[in-house]
Amino acid sequence: MANNGREAVEILLNGPQPPPFDVVLMDLQMPEMDGYQATARLRSDARINTLPIIAMTAHATIEERQRCLAAGMVDHISKPIDPESLFETVGRFYKPLPANPHVVAARNPANQPQKSENKAPPGLPTIVGLDTRDGLTRVAGNTKLYSKLLRQFAEQQGPAIGQIETALAQGDGPLAERLAHTLKGVAGNIGAKAVQASAGALEKAVRDHAANAQVEAALRSVASDLDPLVAQLRTSLLPEAPIPAVQGQASARTMDRAQTCAVGEQLAMLLSEFDPGAADFIETNQGVLAPLFPGPSWTAFANLIQAYSFGDAQAQLEQALKNLPAP
Repeated sequence: MANNGREAVEILLNGPQPPPFDVVLMDLQMPEMDGYQATARLRSDARINTLPIIAMTAHATIEERQRCLAAGMVDHISKPIDPESLFETVGRFYKPLPANPHVVAARNPANQPQKSENKAPPGLPTIVGLDTRDGLTRVAGNTKLYSKLLRQFAEQQGPAIGQIETALAQGDGPLAERLAHTLKGVAGNIGAKAVQASAGALEKAVRDHAANAQVEAALRSVASDLDPLVAQLRTSLLPEAPIPAVQGQASARTMDRAQTCAVGEQLAMLLSEFDPGAADFIETNQGVLAPLFPGPSWTAFANLIQAYSFGDAQAQLEQALKNLPAP
């Protein structure tokens, strides 16, 4: 993962050669260096000029796709992401070695995620302005993950209007545009289509330097869609229960060191692969893992994983395993 195009270029050009990657999914709108600039830099280096780069953008127009191809990208995936389309596109450019049976099995259509039937399960509330069937499709029908994303949306995007107003008041148009773009993308991913549309209109108004009255009208439109949605999410979805500290934890000297090491290494592997299953793994194995993090540090570590901060969690876990006392 890279936070922007500049980081991506540094990882690919300054890391191991040839890079240990099969395909690059390139977002187009990023700070510091956008997707077009990053692709141009990568294509200028003969070592990796054949590495497939697939554009990811919310602008699904013919002109945008042609611009991506002209810049050196091999294809174009529109956002919000349709998992079936994503797998199909990546599958056309990712060429695994036939000798690897696991990879061959992964390419077997029988093993690919099936298209959701778009039926919202009983556990999800009915919320005005939210297409839960569409949102579930984006996460391949994973209700638990979808509920988590809804909570995160309410928490992280609830203040978006105030943040955009502050950026505009400070004369920071690029930040206001980026905040609107983020809101648009995240809203689309969860099925909040009205917010997605109004945030897109606001993004365009800011980008085009529209008159203040037009921008203010676009802001009001977003607020009229976003505020009721966030309010409903906060009242309809119970807060996610935090992972509790394990009572009566064994000390690092009395616990089963071999078992803790084995389970810790399994978790480290999940974190290194950015596997979302790590969140379920720590819930199942907290009794074995918690002694690595005495006192309140266990809750802090677990929260990192629940928030998908896998890089930070992996670093803490590896340090904790190194600090285990000798048997």
